[in-house]
Amino acid sequence: MYDPLGLSIGTTNLVAARNEGPPVSRRSVLTLYPHCAPKVGLPEENSYLSEPGTMMKGFVERIGDSVALVSADGSAHDPELLTVEALDAMVCAAGADASSSEISIAVPAYWKPVTVQALRDALRTHVGFVRSGMAPRLVSDAIASLAAVKSELGLPDDGVVGLLDFGGGGTSATLVNVAGDFELISATMRYAALSGDEIDQELLLRVFEELGRGSGLDPGSTAAVGQLGELREQCRLAKERLSIDVVTEIAAELGGRSCSLTLKRDDLEDLMADRLTGFIYAFDDMLVRYRKNWGDLAAVVTVGGGAHIPLVAERLSIHGRTPVVTPSQPALAAACGALLLAARGEELSLRTRTSMGLLAAANTTGDVVDLGAGDVLVIDDEALTDRELAWSQTEYPGDLRVRFGGEIYDEDGPSGWSMRLNVIEPPRDRPWRRLRLSQLIIGMSALVAMTAIGGVAYTLTGIEHRQAPPAPSVAPRPAPASPLVPRTV
Repeated sequence: MYDPLGLSIGTTNLVAARNEGPPVSRRSVLTLYPHCAPKVGLPEENSYLSEPGTMMKGFVERIGDSVALVSADGSAHDPELLTVEALDAMVCAAGADASSSEISIAVPAYWKPVTVQALRDALRTHVGFVRSGMAPRLVSDAIASLAAVKSELGLPDDGVVGLLDFGGGGTSATLVNVAGDFELISATMRYAALSGDEIDQELLLRVFEELGRGSGLDPGSTAAVGQLGELREQCRLAKERLSIDVVTEIAAELGGRSCSLTLKRDDLEDLMADRLTGFIYAFDDMLVRYRKNWGDLAAVVTVGGGAHIPLVAERLSIHGRTPVVTPSQPALAAACGALLLAARGEELSLRTRTSMGLLAAANTTGDVVDLGAGDVLVIDDEALTDRELAWSQTEYPGDLRVRFGGEIYDEDGPSGWSMRLNVIEPPRDRPWRRLRLSQLIIGMSALVAMTAIGGVAYTLTGIEHRQAPPAPSVAPRPAPASPLVPRTV
Protein backbone atom coordinates (compact mmCIF):
# COMPACT_ATOMS: atom_id res chain seq x y z
CA MET A 1 0.00 0.00 0.00
CA TYR A 2 1.32 3.43 -0.94
CA ASP A 3 0.88 6.44 1.35
CA PRO A 4 -0.23 9.68 -0.35
CA LEU A 5 2.18 12.60 -0.24
CA GLY A 6 1.65 16.10 -1.61
CA LEU A 7 4.41 18.53 -2.56
CA SER A 8 4.20 22.08 -3.89
CA ILE A 9 6.83 24.16 -5.67
CA GLY A 10 7.08 27.92 -5.24
CA THR A 11 9.72 30.52 -5.88
CA THR A 12 9.69 31.41 -2.17
CA ASN A 13 8.69 28.22 -0.32
CA LEU A 14 8.53 24.46 -0.79
CA VAL A 15 5.80 22.59 1.10
CA ALA A 16 5.25 18.91 1.88
CA ALA A 17 1.96 17.52 3.25
CA ARG A 18 1.03 14.03 4.45
CA ASN A 19 -1.79 12.52 6.48
CA GLU A 20 0.34 11.65 9.51
CA GLY A 21 1.26 15.20 10.51
CA PRO A 22 1.03 18.93 9.80
CA PRO A 23 2.45 20.32 6.54
CA VAL A 24 6.15 21.20 6.48
CA SER A 25 7.27 24.45 4.80
CA ARG A 26 10.83 25.42 3.90
CA ARG A 27 12.33 28.33 2.00
CA SER A 28 13.39 27.53 -1.58
CA VAL A 29 17.05 27.42 -0.57
CA LEU A 30 19.30 24.38 -0.93
CA THR A 31 22.62 23.90 0.88
CA LEU A 32 25.08 21.51 -0.78
CA TYR A 33 27.60 19.43 1.14
CA PRO A 34 30.45 17.28 -0.23
CA HIS A 35 29.97 14.50 2.35
CA CYS A 36 26.19 14.22 2.77
CA ALA A 37 22.85 14.85 1.10
CA PRO A 38 21.75 18.46 0.49
CA LYS A 39 19.61 20.24 3.08
CA VAL A 40 16.66 22.47 2.25
CA GLY A 41 15.61 25.68 3.97
CA LEU A 42 17.28 28.35 6.06
CA PRO A 43 19.27 27.68 9.26
CA GLU A 44 16.45 29.01 11.44
CA GLU A 45 14.05 26.53 9.78
CA ASN A 46 16.30 23.47 9.69
CA SER A 47 18.30 22.49 12.76
CA TYR A 48 20.50 20.22 10.63
CA LEU A 49 22.04 23.27 8.91
CA SER A 50 24.66 23.69 11.62
CA GLU A 51 27.72 23.28 9.42
CA PRO A 52 28.64 25.56 6.50
CA GLY A 53 28.02 24.54 2.92
CA THR A 54 27.34 25.91 -0.55
CA MET A 55 24.00 27.73 -0.49
CA MET A 56 21.95 27.76 -3.71
CA LYS A 57 18.86 29.90 -4.27
CA GLY A 58 16.83 31.09 -7.25
CA PHE A 59 16.79 27.66 -8.91
CA VAL A 60 13.00 27.31 -9.10
CA GLU A 61 12.54 30.30 -11.41
CA ARG A 62 15.44 29.05 -13.56
CA ILE A 63 13.96 25.62 -14.36
CA GLY A 64 14.17 24.96 -18.10
CA ASP A 65 16.90 27.57 -18.58
CA SER A 66 19.75 26.38 -20.79
CA VAL A 67 22.25 28.40 -18.73
CA ALA A 68 23.54 26.64 -15.62
CA LEU A 69 23.30 28.20 -12.18
CA VAL A 70 26.75 29.09 -10.82
CA SER A 71 27.38 28.84 -7.08
CA ALA A 72 29.66 30.98 -4.93
CA ASP A 73 32.52 28.47 -5.28
CA GLY A 74 32.32 28.60 -9.09
CA SER A 75 30.62 25.23 -9.67
CA ALA A 76 27.79 25.01 -12.23
CA HIS A 77 24.48 23.26 -11.49
CA ASP A 78 21.34 22.54 -13.49
CA PRO A 79 18.37 24.38 -11.91
CA GLU A 80 15.94 21.50 -12.46
CA LEU A 81 18.30 19.01 -10.80
CA LEU A 82 18.67 21.33 -7.82
CA THR A 83 14.87 21.48 -7.60
CA VAL A 84 14.63 17.69 -7.57
CA GLU A 85 17.23 17.52 -4.79
CA ALA A 86 15.23 20.08 -2.83
CA LEU A 87 12.03 18.05 -3.31
CA ASP A 88 13.80 14.92 -2.11
CA ALA A 89 14.97 16.83 0.97
CA MET A 90 11.36 17.96 1.56
CA VAL A 91 10.22 14.32 1.50
CA CYS A 92 12.76 13.54 4.22
CA ALA A 93 11.76 16.66 6.20
CA ALA A 94 8.15 15.47 6.21
CA GLY A 95 9.22 12.07 7.54
CA ALA A 96 8.07 10.20 4.43
CA ASP A 97 9.72 7.69 2.12
CA ALA A 98 9.56 8.37 -1.61
CA SER A 99 9.73 4.66 -2.48
CA SER A 100 6.55 3.88 -0.51
CA SER A 101 4.59 7.04 -1.30
CA GLU A 102 2.07 7.99 -3.95
CA ILE A 103 3.45 11.45 -4.73
CA SER A 104 1.68 14.35 -6.41
CA ILE A 105 3.62 17.55 -7.04
CA ALA A 106 1.76 20.84 -7.50
CA VAL A 107 3.63 22.95 -10.06
CA PRO A 108 2.87 26.62 -10.84
CA ALA A 109 -0.04 26.97 -13.25
CA TYR A 110 1.77 29.71 -15.20
CA TRP A 111 4.70 27.44 -16.14
CA LYS A 112 5.38 26.98 -19.83
CA PRO A 113 5.49 23.53 -21.45
CA VAL A 114 9.29 23.53 -21.63
CA THR A 115 9.48 24.15 -17.88
CA VAL A 116 7.13 21.28 -17.06
CA GLN A 117 9.05 18.96 -19.39
CA ALA A 118 12.40 19.94 -17.85
CA LEU A 119 11.18 19.10 -14.35
CA ARG A 120 9.68 15.82 -15.53
CA ASP A 121 12.95 14.78 -17.16
CA ALA A 122 14.89 15.70 -14.03
CA LEU A 123 12.57 13.63 -11.83
CA ARG A 124 13.31 10.55 -13.94
CA THR A 125 17.01 10.86 -13.18
CA HIS A 126 16.56 10.70 -9.39
CA VAL A 127 16.50 7.17 -8.04
CA GLY A 128 14.48 8.21 -5.00
CA PHE A 129 11.49 9.24 -7.12
CA VAL A 130 11.50 6.34 -9.62
CA ARG A 131 12.41 3.54 -7.23
CA SER A 132 8.86 2.19 -7.32
CA GLY A 133 8.67 2.30 -11.11
CA MET A 134 6.38 5.33 -11.13
CA ALA A 135 7.56 8.91 -11.33
CA PRO A 136 5.60 11.49 -9.30
CA ARG A 137 2.41 12.90 -10.77
CA LEU A 138 2.56 16.59 -11.70
CA VAL A 139 -0.59 18.65 -11.12
CA SER A 140 -1.49 22.29 -11.61
CA ASP A 141 -1.34 24.21 -8.35
CA ALA A 142 -4.55 25.97 -9.40
CA ILE A 143 -6.41 22.64 -9.41
CA ALA A 144 -4.67 21.48 -6.24
CA SER A 145 -5.52 24.69 -4.37
CA LEU A 146 -9.18 24.46 -5.35
CA ALA A 147 -9.27 20.84 -4.16
CA ALA A 148 -7.99 21.96 -0.75
CA VAL A 149 -10.45 24.86 -0.52
CA LYS A 150 -13.36 22.64 -1.53
CA SER A 151 -12.43 20.10 1.13
CA GLU A 152 -12.08 22.72 3.89
CA LEU A 153 -14.69 25.39 3.14
CA GLY A 154 -16.72 24.06 0.24
CA LEU A 155 -17.34 25.63 -3.16
CA PRO A 156 -20.46 26.23 -5.28
CA ASP A 157 -21.76 23.15 -7.08
CA ASP A 158 -21.44 24.77 -10.47
CA GLY A 159 -20.22 27.93 -12.15
CA VAL A 160 -16.88 29.61 -12.75
CA VAL A 161 -14.58 30.69 -9.93
CA GLY A 162 -11.57 32.94 -10.14
CA LEU A 163 -8.50 31.52 -8.41
CA LEU A 164 -6.07 34.25 -7.34
CA ASP A 165 -2.68 33.09 -6.06
CA PHE A 166 -0.75 35.84 -4.25
CA GLY A 167 2.76 34.36 -4.20
CA GLY A 168 6.25 35.54 -3.44
CA GLY A 169 7.30 35.90 -7.08
CA GLY A 170 4.03 37.32 -8.44
CA THR A 171 0.26 36.98 -8.48
CA SER A 172 -1.51 34.49 -10.76
CA ALA A 173 -5.14 34.43 -11.88
CA THR A 174 -6.96 31.42 -13.36
CA LEU A 175 -10.59 30.83 -14.30
CA VAL A 176 -11.85 27.35 -13.39
CA ASN A 177 -15.21 25.67 -13.96
CA VAL A 178 -16.18 23.85 -10.75
CA ALA A 179 -19.19 21.99 -12.16
CA GLY A 180 -18.55 18.33 -11.39
CA ASP A 181 -14.77 18.22 -11.28
CA PHE A 182 -12.43 21.09 -11.96
CA GLU A 183 -11.75 22.23 -15.52
CA LEU A 184 -9.42 25.03 -16.54
CA ILE A 185 -11.19 27.41 -18.92
CA SER A 186 -8.50 30.06 -19.24
CA ALA A 187 -4.79 30.50 -19.44
CA THR A 188 -3.14 31.62 -16.22
CA MET A 189 -2.36 35.33 -16.09
CA ARG A 190 0.86 36.24 -14.27
CA TYR A 191 1.12 39.71 -12.70
CA ALA A 192 4.69 40.15 -11.47
CA ALA A 193 4.28 43.69 -10.09
CA LEU A 194 2.27 42.42 -7.09
CA SER A 195 4.54 39.95 -5.31
CA GLY A 196 5.84 39.27 -1.85
CA ASP A 197 9.40 40.02 -2.93
CA GLU A 198 8.45 43.44 -4.30
CA ILE A 199 6.57 44.33 -1.12
CA ASP A 200 9.53 43.19 0.98
CA GLN A 201 11.82 45.42 -1.08
CA GLU A 202 9.53 48.43 -0.66
CA LEU A 203 9.33 47.80 3.06
CA LEU A 204 13.12 47.47 3.27
CA LEU A 205 13.64 50.84 1.59
CA ARG A 206 11.22 52.52 3.96
CA VAL A 207 12.79 50.96 7.05
CA PHE A 208 16.32 51.81 5.89
CA GLU A 209 15.32 55.44 5.38
CA GLU A 210 14.26 55.58 9.02
CA LEU A 211 16.92 53.42 10.65
CA GLY A 212 19.84 54.11 8.33
CA ARG A 213 20.19 57.77 9.24
CA GLY A 214 23.37 58.39 11.16
CA SER A 215 24.55 54.80 10.85
CA GLY A 216 27.19 55.64 8.25
CA LEU A 217 26.30 52.46 6.36
CA ASP A 218 26.71 52.62 2.58
CA PRO A 219 24.05 50.42 0.91
CA GLY A 220 26.34 49.86 -2.09
CA SER A 221 29.31 48.62 -0.08
CA THR A 222 30.22 44.97 0.34
CA ALA A 223 30.11 45.24 4.12
CA ALA A 224 26.44 46.24 4.01
CA VAL A 225 25.30 43.17 2.06
CA GLY A 226 25.00 40.92 5.10
CA GLN A 227 23.31 43.51 7.29
CA LEU A 228 20.82 44.48 4.59
CA GLY A 229 20.06 40.82 3.96
CA GLU A 230 19.20 40.32 7.62
CA LEU A 231 17.12 43.50 7.59
CA ARG A 232 15.21 42.28 4.53
CA GLU A 233 14.40 39.03 6.33
CA GLN A 234 13.16 41.05 9.30
CA CYS A 235 10.92 43.03 6.92
CA ARG A 236 9.48 39.81 5.50
CA LEU A 237 8.67 38.50 8.97
CA ALA A 238 7.14 41.85 9.91
CA LYS A 239 4.93 41.70 6.82
CA GLU A 240 3.66 38.28 7.85
CA ARG A 241 2.99 39.49 11.41
CA LEU A 242 1.06 42.52 10.13
CA SER A 243 -1.30 40.13 8.36
CA ILE A 244 -2.55 39.20 11.84
CA ASP A 245 -1.48 42.02 14.15
CA VAL A 246 -2.15 45.72 13.77
CA VAL A 247 1.26 46.85 15.04
CA THR A 248 4.68 45.16 15.03
CA GLU A 249 8.29 46.11 15.66
CA ILE A 250 11.47 45.59 13.64
CA ALA A 251 14.79 45.26 15.45
CA ALA A 252 18.04 45.38 13.46
CA GLU A 253 21.72 46.19 13.73
CA LEU A 254 23.07 48.73 11.25
CA GLY A 255 26.54 50.23 11.27
CA GLY A 256 27.42 48.72 14.63
CA ARG A 257 24.42 50.08 16.49
CA SER A 258 21.14 48.46 17.44
CA CYS A 259 17.92 50.15 16.41
CA SER A 260 14.22 49.41 16.20
CA LEU A 261 11.19 50.71 14.34
CA THR A 262 7.46 50.36 14.92
CA LEU A 263 5.35 49.52 11.87
CA LYS A 264 1.58 49.63 11.52
CA ARG A 265 -0.67 47.69 9.21
CA ASP A 266 -1.60 50.96 7.51
CA ASP A 267 2.05 51.38 6.49
CA LEU A 268 2.01 47.99 4.78
CA GLU A 269 -1.30 48.68 3.05
CA ASP A 270 -0.02 52.02 1.74
CA LEU A 271 2.98 50.27 0.16
CA MET A 272 0.90 47.69 -1.69
CA ALA A 273 -2.28 49.67 -2.50
CA ASP A 274 -1.18 50.81 -5.97
CA ARG A 275 0.15 47.38 -6.91
CA LEU A 276 -3.09 45.73 -5.79
CA THR A 277 -5.10 48.22 -7.84
CA GLY A 278 -3.03 47.42 -10.91
CA PHE A 279 -3.67 43.71 -10.48
CA ILE A 280 -7.43 44.20 -10.09
CA TYR A 281 -7.50 46.18 -13.34
CA ALA A 282 -5.47 43.44 -15.05
CA PHE A 283 -7.96 40.84 -13.81
CA ASP A 284 -10.79 42.99 -15.20
CA ASP A 285 -9.13 42.86 -18.62
CA MET A 286 -8.72 39.10 -18.30
CA LEU A 287 -12.43 38.66 -17.63
CA VAL A 288 -13.26 40.77 -20.69
CA ARG A 289 -10.97 38.64 -22.88
CA TYR A 290 -12.89 35.53 -21.86
CA ARG A 291 -16.26 37.29 -22.16
CA LYS A 292 -16.91 37.24 -18.44
CA ASN A 293 -17.52 39.80 -15.73
CA TRP A 294 -17.48 39.79 -11.96
CA GLY A 295 -21.17 38.92 -11.86
CA ASP A 296 -20.49 35.68 -13.78
CA LEU A 297 -18.13 34.42 -11.06
CA ALA A 298 -19.65 32.13 -8.45
CA ALA A 299 -16.80 33.01 -6.06
CA VAL A 300 -13.27 34.35 -5.89
CA VAL A 301 -10.76 32.05 -4.16
CA THR A 302 -7.57 33.61 -2.79
CA VAL A 303 -4.53 31.48 -1.88
CA GLY A 304 -0.83 32.08 -1.37
CA GLY A 305 0.99 33.92 1.38
CA GLY A 306 -0.34 37.32 0.30
CA ALA A 307 -3.94 36.18 0.77
CA HIS A 308 -3.40 36.56 4.54
CA ILE A 309 -3.30 40.35 4.22
CA PRO A 310 -6.78 41.72 5.07
CA LEU A 311 -6.55 44.47 2.44
CA VAL A 312 -6.59 41.88 -0.37
CA ALA A 313 -9.97 40.35 0.48
CA GLU A 314 -11.40 43.77 1.34
CA ARG A 315 -10.49 45.36 -2.00
CA LEU A 316 -11.61 42.34 -4.03
CA SER A 317 -14.95 42.19 -2.25
CA ILE A 318 -15.64 45.91 -2.70
CA HIS A 319 -14.57 45.99 -6.36
CA GLY A 320 -16.25 42.81 -7.59
CA ARG A 321 -19.13 42.44 -5.11
CA THR A 322 -18.44 38.71 -5.23
CA PRO A 323 -17.89 36.29 -2.31
CA VAL A 324 -14.19 35.95 -1.48
CA VAL A 325 -13.13 32.56 -0.07
CA THR A 326 -9.76 32.14 1.68
CA PRO A 327 -8.60 28.93 3.43
CA SER A 328 -7.15 28.98 6.94
CA GLN A 329 -3.62 28.33 5.61
CA PRO A 330 -3.56 29.82 2.10
CA ALA A 331 0.21 29.41 1.72
CA LEU A 332 -0.14 25.62 2.19
CA ALA A 333 -3.23 25.12 0.02
CA ALA A 334 -1.40 23.78 -3.05
CA ALA A 335 0.45 21.06 -1.11
CA CYS A 336 -2.67 20.05 0.84
CA GLY A 337 -4.63 19.84 -2.41
CA ALA A 338 -1.89 17.75 -4.02
CA LEU A 339 -2.19 15.38 -1.05
CA LEU A 340 -5.93 15.03 -1.63
CA LEU A 341 -5.44 14.39 -5.34
CA ALA A 342 -2.76 11.78 -4.62
CA ALA A 343 -5.17 9.99 -2.28
CA ARG A 344 -8.03 10.03 -4.80
CA GLY A 345 -6.10 8.24 -7.53
CA GLU A 346 -8.47 6.44 -9.90
CA GLU A 347 -11.51 8.36 -8.60
CA LEU A 348 -10.48 11.41 -10.61
CA SER A 349 -12.60 11.95 -13.68
CA LEU A 350 -11.19 12.44 -17.14
CA ARG A 351 -12.01 16.17 -17.03
CA THR A 352 -10.03 16.67 -13.83
CA ARG A 353 -7.12 14.68 -15.17
CA THR A 354 -7.14 16.77 -18.32
CA SER A 355 -7.02 19.93 -16.22
CA MET A 356 -4.24 18.44 -14.13
CA GLY A 357 -2.41 17.78 -17.38
CA LEU A 358 -2.34 21.54 -18.02
CA LEU A 359 -4.08 21.25 -21.38
CA ALA A 360 -5.20 24.87 -21.26
CA ALA A 361 -3.28 27.48 -23.21
CA ALA A 362 -0.09 28.32 -21.36
CA ASN A 363 0.13 31.92 -22.57
CA THR A 364 -1.26 34.31 -25.12
CA THR A 365 1.16 33.08 -27.77
CA GLY A 366 -0.79 29.86 -28.05
CA ASP A 367 1.64 27.43 -26.38
CA VAL A 368 -0.24 24.39 -25.17
CA VAL A 369 0.97 21.65 -22.87
CA ASP A 370 -0.22 18.63 -24.83
CA LEU A 371 -0.01 15.87 -22.24
CA GLY A 372 -1.82 12.64 -21.63
CA ALA A 373 -5.23 12.69 -19.99
CA GLY A 374 -4.25 10.12 -17.39
CA ASP A 375 -1.27 12.07 -16.10
CA VAL A 376 1.32 14.59 -17.10
CA LEU A 377 3.99 11.88 -17.01
CA VAL A 378 4.75 10.99 -20.63
CA ILE A 379 7.61 8.74 -21.65
CA ASP A 380 8.86 7.41 -24.95
CA ASP A 381 8.98 3.87 -26.30
CA GLU A 382 12.54 3.21 -25.13
CA ALA A 383 11.79 4.33 -21.58
CA LEU A 384 8.67 2.15 -21.50
CA THR A 385 10.70 -0.85 -22.64
CA ASP A 386 13.35 -0.25 -19.99
CA ARG A 387 10.71 0.15 -17.28
CA GLU A 388 9.02 -3.13 -18.23
CA LEU A 389 12.35 -4.94 -18.37
CA ALA A 390 13.16 -3.76 -14.86
CA TRP A 391 9.84 -5.12 -13.61
CA SER A 392 10.43 -8.48 -15.26
CA GLN A 393 13.68 -8.85 -13.35
CA THR A 394 12.06 -8.53 -9.91
CA GLU A 395 11.47 -11.49 -7.64
CA TYR A 396 7.75 -10.83 -7.29
CA PRO A 397 5.52 -13.15 -9.35
CA GLY A 398 2.68 -12.08 -11.56
CA ASP A 399 2.13 -9.05 -13.72
CA LEU A 400 3.43 -6.00 -11.81
CA ARG A 401 2.77 -3.44 -14.51
CA VAL A 402 -0.47 -2.46 -12.76
CA ARG A 403 0.19 -1.26 -9.24
CA PHE A 404 -3.15 -2.24 -7.72
CA GLY A 405 -4.35 -5.73 -8.56
CA GLY A 406 -7.50 -6.59 -10.40
CA GLU A 407 -7.74 -6.82 -14.15
CA ILE A 408 -4.65 -7.66 -16.17
CA TYR A 409 -3.34 -4.81 -18.23
CA ASP A 410 -4.57 -4.98 -21.80
CA GLU A 411 -1.96 -3.56 -24.12
CA ASP A 412 -4.49 -3.09 -26.92
CA GLY A 413 -6.89 -1.12 -24.75
CA PRO A 414 -6.59 2.29 -23.14
CA SER A 415 -4.32 2.54 -20.13
CA GLY A 416 -5.94 3.07 -16.76
CA TRP A 417 -5.16 5.62 -14.09
CA SER A 418 -2.79 3.26 -12.30
CA MET A 419 -0.66 2.80 -15.39
CA ARG A 420 0.02 6.50 -15.96
CA LEU A 421 2.64 5.83 -18.61
CA ASN A 422 1.54 7.31 -21.91
CA VAL A 423 3.41 7.19 -25.17
CA ILE A 424 3.31 10.12 -27.54
CA GLU A 425 2.69 8.94 -31.08
CA PRO A 426 4.72 10.65 -33.81
CA PRO A 427 2.76 13.19 -35.82
CA ARG A 428 1.20 11.85 -38.97
CA ASP A 429 2.45 13.06 -42.31
CA ARG A 430 0.10 15.36 -44.14
CA PRO A 431 -1.70 13.39 -46.90
CA TRP A 432 -0.93 14.35 -50.48
CA ARG A 433 -3.55 16.75 -51.82
CA ARG A 434 -5.44 15.25 -54.72
CA LEU A 435 -6.14 17.29 -57.81
CA ARG A 436 -9.80 17.67 -58.51
CA LEU A 437 -11.22 16.99 -61.97
CA SER A 438 -12.63 20.48 -62.26
CA GLN A 439 -9.24 22.01 -61.57
CA LEU A 440 -7.69 19.80 -64.26
CA ILE A 441 -10.31 20.79 -66.85
CA ILE A 442 -9.90 24.47 -66.09
CA GLY A 443 -6.15 24.16 -66.41
CA MET A 444 -6.37 22.37 -69.77
CA SER A 445 -8.86 24.93 -71.09
CA ALA A 446 -6.58 27.76 -70.08
CA LEU A 447 -3.66 26.06 -71.82
CA VAL A 448 -5.65 25.60 -75.05
CA ALA A 449 -6.82 29.22 -74.95
CA MET A 450 -3.29 30.47 -74.45
CA THR A 451 -2.07 28.33 -77.35
CA ALA A 452 -4.79 29.67 -79.66
CA ILE A 453 -4.11 33.26 -78.72
CA GLY A 454 -0.41 32.72 -79.29
CA GLY A 455 -1.02 31.25 -82.75
CA VAL A 456 -3.22 34.12 -83.84
CA ALA A 457 -0.68 36.64 -82.58
CA TYR A 458 2.11 34.89 -84.45
CA THR A 459 0.06 34.86 -87.71
CA LEU A 460 -0.77 38.55 -87.48
CA THR A 461 2.86 39.37 -86.81
CA GLY A 462 3.96 37.43 -89.93
CA ILE A 463 1.45 39.23 -92.17
CA GLU A 464 2.54 42.60 -90.86
CA HIS A 465 6.20 42.08 -91.77
CA ARG A 466 5.64 40.44 -95.25
CA GLN A 467 7.23 42.45 -98.19
CA ALA A 468 5.08 43.50 -101.16
CA PRO A 469 5.88 41.69 -104.49
CA PRO A 470 8.03 43.73 -106.94
CA ALA A 471 6.15 45.49 -109.78
CA PRO A 472 6.83 44.10 -113.33
CA SER A 473 9.24 46.24 -115.34
CA VAL A 474 8.14 47.18 -118.98
CA ALA A 475 10.82 48.39 -121.38
CA PRO A 476 9.77 51.47 -123.43
CA ARG A 477 9.19 50.96 -127.15
CA PRO A 478 11.93 52.31 -129.46
CA ALA A 479 11.08 55.44 -131.37
CA PRO A 480 10.23 54.88 -135.14
CA ALA A 481 13.16 55.48 -137.54
CA SER A 482 13.02 58.78 -139.41
CA PRO A 483 13.00 58.59 -143.33
CA LEU A 484 16.31 59.24 -145.11
CA VAL A 485 16.67 62.75 -146.46
CA PRO A 486 19.21 63.38 -149.22
CA ARG A 487 22.07 65.42 -148.03
CA THR A 488 22.69 68.58 -149.94
CA VAL A 489 26.25 69.34 -150.79
